[in-house]
Amino acid sequence: MLFPRLNHIGVGERIELSRKTVSGTMLTLLLISMLTLAFKIQPVKASGTIYIRADGSIEGTTSIQTTDNVTYVFTANINYDYIIVERNNIIIDGKGYVLQGADAYNSTGIDLSGRTNVTVKKAQVQNFIYGILLHSSSDCSIFGNKVTITNCGIELGSSSNNTVSGNNVTANRQFGIRLDFSSNNTIFGNNVISNQDTGINVESSSGNTIFGNNVTANNYGVYFCFSSWNNITANCVANNQYGILFDFGASNNIFYHNNFMNNFRQVYWLILANAWDDGYPSGGNYWSDYVGVDVKSGPSQDLSGSDGIGDTSYIIDTNKDRYPLMKPYGAPPSPIYALTITATVGGTTNPSLGTYSYTTNSTVQVTAIPEADYLLDHWELDSINMGSANPYTVTMDENHTLKAVFSPVAQPLSASISPLSQSINLGQSVTFTSTVSGGYTPYSYQWYLNGNPVSGATSDTWTFTPIASGIYYIRLIVTDAKANTAQSDLARITVATVPVGGYSTPIQGHTTDKPLTLYLALVAMLTVSFTMRKRKTHGRKKEFR
Repeated sequence: MLFPRLNHIGVGERIELSRKTVSGTMLTLLLISMLTLAFKIQPVKASGTIYIRADGSIEGTTSIQTTDNVTYVFTANINYDYIIVERNNIIIDGKGYVLQGADAYNSTGIDLSGRTNVTVKKAQVQNFIYGILLHSSSDCSIFGNKVTITNCGIELGSSSNNTVSGNNVTANRQFGIRLDFSSNNTIFGNNVISNQDTGINVESSSGNTIFGNNVTANNYGVYFCFSSWNNITANCVANNQYGILFDFGASNNIFYHNNFMNNFRQVYWLILANAWDDGYPSGGNYWSDYVGVDVKSGPSQDLSGSDGIGDTSYIIDTNKDRYPLMKPYGAPPSPIYALTITATVGGTTNPSLGTYSYTTNSTVQVTAIPEADYLLDHWELDSINMGSANPYTVTMDENHTLKAVFSPVAQPLSASISPLSQSINLGQSVTFTSTVSGGYTPYSYQWYLNGNPVSGATSDTWTFTPIASGIYYIRLIVTDAKANTAQSDLARITVATVPVGGYSTPIQGHTTDKPLTLYLALVAMLTVSFTMRKRKTHGRKKEFR
């Protein structure tokens, strides 16, 4: 709820209101606040609502799972559903997934009404009326979430002792973070940026601590109405239309160590008493439009030597910052988280294996370095498989353990068969065996005859019994567990027809070189003898003539 804007009031001007006007306004505000609370008490029970029941069960989705009976983890984006929590002492971990609303009237992304000790972290919540709502809730922690495109990003109504930290609350239609009738809450380390109305809205609330937040580019940076005794420290309030806006009844709040930079109006007010420094030497706030100098020191700034505090006060109205800082104040150290990097056999990482410390919301890029014959199979962040992108980036929003899981590089898949050539007679058989290596087990087999798969021939051996003579060609194709394939060389089988009358075996005498030599010599001798004898006979015939 917004109160009437005071854009027509100039800096330093006072508003004169009659008692009747003030009383009427206060009554109207009281009625509106009561109606607002009445509406908030009733949770949305429309279709599409997800319930985390008091008995631990989950109703309405399969995208949220329990991991240890206490932690509820998103496993996918959730569209057009609302989450109503009815159980205390649990953790809801969005794991970076998106909870997407339909922007229905009075819809709430995550409703923690009436809850105690519930943590909501690392969820992306968008397109609701309320992004994350705490009503009558206590001791809850809301951190590391991204909340956008809502009327109110994170709202605490009638709630106490809660912590809202490390969230990105941006581009919402009205409020970034709102406290309404809430006390003793801690709002720190949030980025509250580019919300159309108010960055941090504090109404009818007291005793809250607001520190270390980046409140930038909103209409109102921090808005107060009917709120007192809040402690606002170490925030960066920059580039807003109004850095701080006080509406009715905002008094006795204390501001120090904040950086007010380049707001169109640093403070916009109704004249009420608030404190703007923490005394000397702690000091006050940094004001980008402060024009004083620092050549003096001491509680009265009348001693020689500079001390980092302006020698003259920064005037606000009747209030003033007595000890304006000359340089922007450094925000308190960010929380430190540990990143433990481990790896399986087969590789290492850069940074090397070990445990490292990083400030909150730091990003750490880790590269896997496989050894020879190994490759990165996947990363495990806090025991959850995060895929194989290399390098992998970790956001340090809590303590993390990152493991690089390596696996051996498989050799190329290959297959061979035996025999590759054989001649048989019709009626005989040939048994083929295979040898397979590489790839990824288990393997599957298919034998082919003349280019066609043989039905049922799907083992690592196959016996071929031809039914006709001819030449046959056999091949084996093997497929591994990752669908890689390999084929064997082509085997050639020649099948002959059995001769008529059955089989016959030629008889062949055994000879040696020596008998053959003697035989040839004997033939030569007989030939010579015959020739000589024929010549003698021919001579005698001539004599008788």
